[in-house]
Amino acid sequence: MRTIAIIGGGFSGTMTAVNLARFSVAPLEIKIINSKRPFGRGVAYSTTRPEHLLNVAARNMSAFPDHPDHFFEWLRSRSEFDSVSDKELLEMFVPRRIYGDYIRGIASIFLNPVLPGTEVKLGVIDDVATDVVKLDQGRASVKLQSGKKIEAESVLLATGHQPPAGFPSLSPVSHDPRYCADPWANWMDRLPSAGGTILLLGTGLTMVDAVVTLTEMGWCGKIIAISRNGMLPRSHFRGIHYPDFIPENVSEMNLTQLVELVESHCEKLKQMSQNSAIAIDKLRPHTQKLWQNLTTEEKKEFLNNYANLWNVIRHRIAQSIHERVTDQLDNGQLELLRGDIQRLAPQEEGIEVQYRCENGSEKSVRGDLVINCTGPQLRFSTCDVPLYQNLLKRGLIQPDELDMGIKVNENFAVLEADDKVSEILYAIGPLLRGSLWESIAVPELRGQAMRVAQVMLEQEPVKTEDQYVIEYCI
Repeated sequence: MRTIAIIGGGFSGTMTAVNLARFSVAPLEIKIINSKRPFGRGVAYSTTRPEHLLNVAARNMSAFPDHPDHFFEWLRSRSEFDSVSDKELLEMFVPRRIYGDYIRGIASIFLNPVLPGTEVKLGVIDDVATDVVKLDQGRASVKLQSGKKIEAESVLLATGHQPPAGFPSLSPVSHDPRYCADPWANWMDRLPSAGGTILLLGTGLTMVDAVVTLTEMGWCGKIIAISRNGMLPRSHFRGIHYPDFIPENVSEMNLTQLVELVESHCEKLKQMSQNSAIAIDKLRPHTQKLWQNLTTEEKKEFLNNYANLWNVIRHRIAQSIHERVTDQLDNGQLELLRGDIQRLAPQEEGIEVQYRCENGSEKSVRGDLVINCTGPQLRFSTCDVPLYQNLLKRGLIQPDELDMGIKVNENFAVLEADDKVSEILYAIGPLLRGSLWESIAVPELRGQAMRVAQVMLEQEPVKTEDQYVIEYCI
């Protein structure tokens, strides 16, 4: 029986396993190596907080690109939505813990099949993968932290986001209870008194989660969030129908021309009294190809000059969540600072965060609790994950051209250090952000999970009407 090992039990790894089970026509054993978070939930959907909502409406959150209404139909099976109309439910931003139930429920069908004669075995191993070693005859051995080994013909790297990067510190903070390096750890038990100050490093989606949780808990102290751009994620809105403006010769356009094109449509929308973010949304089905057509230098220019604003506009939050955060800004409990964080300086009274302002001057702010909400580490080669450090050292993987993740080919097969296509290793998800740019949201990940399953099973792609499942011309 053929064996496929999947490293990572979040959305990408779980849905790949599900698709392998769906499409396999021969006996198959699938082993998912999962740690830290509950299987099937990952970081995003392991939260138990009811105030943490999806950032995408229910109508776009099906886990299956070939069944776009699947999540909506699943929600219809839950009693708490009986009184909600179809129209309202399609547009609802449901709690992320419920979406975690959805993914876990899908996986449980294949973990414990009730139909006799099932030839696909799916199992979950609670352990950490530390290395992958090639064996003879097209097989590999996945080494685990426990000392055990798993042999497989194919290995999928689906580990999701890298851990957040750290900050220089004048003295060690790794064991300082006043510093939380993992924003998903239980920092709620370390809250300072109502008169204290909490510093949130970063102003993106993770910071928003922290603010709404503090609000829900009724904590009454001061919250200060700091980042290079000092901007909040924007709110979802009801837009208008707007034509696709991407020209047929888009592959011949450089970054400057693309920026001019998008800005012209943003201005046109403003003149129509419409949200200019509609122009950004119209890029969504084309973004990966647009990204791949740019030169390396143009990609770096985009990251330096446009990525911050892009992320603020693209990765929007539910209107109700945006209102809660802006209410905290209006009443003065929440303050946003703009600055480049330089270092941490633990003091007897709290931790001082030193940052550089846009004009070059340096300032500092002190917090009784500091939480790292900056998001994942983006320099792949410097990540401290043993699995990837071992694979990099032996040349079994290589960073992409921007050092944001792993270099792969059009079929998600890993390219080794000499650009040889790996016969064993595959990668999907946020690990491909440098290659695809858009590779972190469900509309993209569900397509990757289905396609890589078909690749590993040596099957042709299943036709789908999902507008986000496109050809990956890496």
